[in-house]
Amino acid sequence: MKAAGFGAVFCNVGDFPPTDWETVRERAVQSGVVCGPWARTADADGDWDEERLHLLIDVATDWESPYIVNSEAELKGSGDQLTSYIAAACGENDWALSMEPWPFEDVDWTPIKVPALPQVFGPDWGAKILHVRQGWQARGVRCVVCTFGSYNGVPADYDRLSPYGVYTADDMGTDYELWSALGTCTPCVQQPPTNGGGMATKIGSQDGIKAACNRLRDLDPSGTLLQKAGGSWPDISTLPQNDVGSWKAYDKLQRTLQILKDDHDA
Repeated sequence: MKAAGFGAVFCNVGDFPPTDWETVRERAVQSGVVCGPWARTADADGDWDEERLHLLIDVATDWESPYIVNSEAELKGSGDQLTSYIAAACGENDWALSMEPWPFEDVDWTPIKVPALPQVFGPDWGAKILHVRQGWQARGVRCVVCTFGSYNGVPADYDRLSPYGVYTADDMGTDYELWSALGTCTPCVQQPPTNGGGMATKIGSQDGIKAACNRLRDLDPSGTLLQKAGGSWPDISTLPQNDVGSWKAYDKLQRTLQILKDDHDA
């Protein structure tokens, strides 16, 4: 793994006791590779378990190493309560947060000032790496370093621009070179684009798109396929949806603006 460019390994101390990892830790030291613990912060029922978080912190303190806090569905609906708790408990330690690929809408992520490690597992998410990074940064997280799933996909499913992680080494089949980096990326922004809050302000129903395009049609009727009837312009949904190429300029403009607005608000 070291020869393939991997500089750190993290051991699951939530499902296996720290003593089970002694051989891995010894080999990491011999190879000059960082070795730290990680653990999921949920109990057997999937609920938040602060004791598991503090167990993880205690192990990292004993190992004198960085660590990964793996918090997922147990954070749903918690606002800033649990993210603030995690950030305060970990303090100035060297740690990162592992989570599902997309940030939950009902969680405030702004307390997380350390890197987020979204779990980009499988080809579907692998094709959305840039989108994932931007999604997290839009929620207030400055640094986003993706974790790829070796058990759910192949190396070609991911851009493999360093820094990144791979879960798990066991499923690499010792072909670590196949998962080595193809280049580098910039995982951090100076200031997350929060627009004054955790999410960009929604445009809503008062977008003015249809009204503005209809005014253009009034000024230049040759720029639309629509035919005004009864003093009103019909909606572009009445145009042939399977032949957008035949539409005229104002029709295409309205369609484009509506798609952009809908995607933004989604």
